[in-house]
Amino acid sequence: MDKFASVRVLKSKIIYNKHGRQVVEDTLEFADGSKHEWVYFKGGRAVGIAAFTEDNRMILTKQYRHPCGKVVLDLPGGGVEEGETLLNAARREFEEETGFTADKLELIGKYSTGPNSQLVVDIFFTRDVKPKGKFNREEIVNVELVDFKMVLKKVLEREYLDSALVIAVLLVALKNSFHHSHPNYGKC
Repeated sequence: MDKFASVRVLKSKIIYNKHGRQVVEDTLEFADGSKHEWVYFKGGRAVGIAAFTEDNRMILTKQYRHPCGKVVLDLPGGGVEEGETLLNAARREFEEETGFTADKLELIGKYSTGPNSQLVVDIFFTRDVKPKGKFNREEIVNVELVDFKMVLKKVLEREYLDSALVIAVLLVALKNSFHHSHPNYGKC
């Protein structure tokens, strides 16, 4: 018998509900009759923006990450508000976190943050950036423009912790590599 042929939720309870975060504990019963408790972060959608200047510098943010106990360089982005489209969330978060705007954004990928979360992060790409104003100093320590080759090097040397940054950089690198090695890519 396939244990995962059917999974039934016997009991579900919210064990934490503050600051826009919910942690849920579910008691599951599998097809073979075995039971398991599963604890996870409920719901949510987020966006990350891989944004580049004309001279191929990536626009990154420095933010304090308490679980890491330090300031880290990361990809601009954040949560999608209720009723907001992914594209509008990407534009809003990018401007709030960097002080730049981007009209043209291309969705290049998405990922789940892991088995203990329902959160899905959608990654956007743009080279259409314009400085507009100031970034949110309540959240952001600084905005840095870093040459993409240096960012890629540091990702490959395991120097960055932010999963959205690592995934976005690898997506952009693969996309560029694929386009250059396959000249007919995208042609009908």
